[in-house]
Amino acid sequence: ADLQPDAGRITKPSEDLGILLFDADNDNDLDMYIASGGYENPAWTFHYRDKFFLNDGKGNFSEDTTVFPVNYASKGCVKAIDYDKDGDLDLFIGGRVEPWRYPKPVSSFIYRNDTKNGKVSFTDVTTETAPVLKDIGLVCDALWTDFDNDGWTDLILAGEWMPVTFLKNNKGKFVNVTDASGIQHQTGLWNSITGGDFDNDGDMDYVVSNVGLNSYYRASEKYPVNIYAADFDKNGNYDAIPTLFLHTSAKDTTMKEFPAHGKDDLSKQMIETKVKFTDYQSYAKATIQQYFKKEQLDIALKFSADNLQSVYIENKGGGKFEIKSLPALAQISCLYGMVAEDFDNDGNLDLLINGNDFGTDVSIGRYDALNGLMLKGNGDGTFIAYSISQSGIFIPGNGRAFCMFSSSGKTPLFAASQNRGELKLYSLNKNYTLITAPADAIAAELLLTNNRKRRVEFPLGSSFLSQSAKVVIKSDAIKQVTWMDMNGNKKNNP
Repeated sequence: ADLQPDAGRITKPSEDLGILLFDADNDNDLDMYIASGGYENPAWTFHYRDKFFLNDGKGNFSEDTTVFPVNYASKGCVKAIDYDKDGDLDLFIGGRVEPWRYPKPVSSFIYRNDTKNGKVSFTDVTTETAPVLKDIGLVCDALWTDFDNDGWTDLILAGEWMPVTFLKNNKGKFVNVTDASGIQHQTGLWNSITGGDFDNDGDMDYVVSNVGLNSYYRASEKYPVNIYAADFDKNGNYDAIPTLFLHTSAKDTTMKEFPAHGKDDLSKQMIETKVKFTDYQSYAKATIQQYFKKEQLDIALKFSADNLQSVYIENKGGGKFEIKSLPALAQISCLYGMVAEDFDNDGNLDLLINGNDFGTDVSIGRYDALNGLMLKGNGDGTFIAYSISQSGIFIPGNGRAFCMFSSSGKTPLFAASQNRGELKLYSLNKNYTLITAPADAIAAELLLTNNRKRRVEFPLGSSFLSQSAKVVIKSDAIKQVTWMDMNGNKKNNP
């Protein structure tokens, strides 16, 4: 068999990234959407075609290629909610990257559910509903959440070289309100977001993960990590050059901007490096402004990240937020999948975290210091990091997703995935049970024994490539559970 296409190049098949289980046709079973992404194949080709599988109600799935619009963007996450309150689930699809053009901003998408009489159909309504998603950035994760408590589910985006981005749902139309958030200047390499009412004040707060502080890179508002990108060597592909601010020399502590990669690595990307710098000493002394001509930098894309910490974002109300750093043990590696729940029966939300990244450049070194982590919540937005012996969590590999689901409909279980590693499965060491949310519930209000109220939301998809069940752990700290549907109707749990 001929293993090579006509072009003489072996191409990688599609890479499946985001997977979502949701009821596309309101027949009370879960269908499946798979978002295709990656960077290796040419942009805008069939390798990036998403897949949709319809459930026949017996657990048998059949692919239907006619349901969704054709979209050959390289994508990442997929999340569902009824954003327009018409009784069915719509989708957000996160645009991840344009292959061979990193870090050029890309668009994300809103697919409206137009299913009628059992015929599943989705329409791309991004242009009319969310034009702000055009070239919004390199989205790694997204969260459907009502961040302003107005009864309409909004959208928060986490991505590389961008601020945590707040899109307000104005009765079915989305407006970018990031500039009024109070944290609009906090750009980072954000890769995951989850929500929870961590201070028990009735609104949603958020934890957003980042590269952390145990990294080759260092960033601040004054000295950010920058990236410049253009086709500098005219070979048809972008050359992306990250930079760092470093001391000029051992004796001169003046901070100047240098290419982050060493001479050998940059020579592989741009051959002219060998011509410009014939020895390592001359390369080591060259700032980015000395490496490139001014006119080259003037035409290049430039983005910055001034905060590399994983953070807690407190909702201050009125569309305002405040960023606070997570504990030091949450900064020793990059974080991905997260689950927020009350694991110790004290009425406060805690956090389980999965992370690490083994796919970095050899010269940078892989991020592998995390062994999974539990952060015990204090009920005021602060956390205490638990050791492995305290929490029982041990995930030493290349961690990614983390989710909560039920065993036999009652017992909470937690699954953590590791890239090219075993799936880790955990249970609580006490006999807690679960309360399953009604199908139409999008949120709940928990009345606690201390008479404080905690808001819980049930987005379909939360944190990096993760999706948890619509459940609440039944604890002694909860007096009453009140469910809320999309239209604000409330009913108490029996």
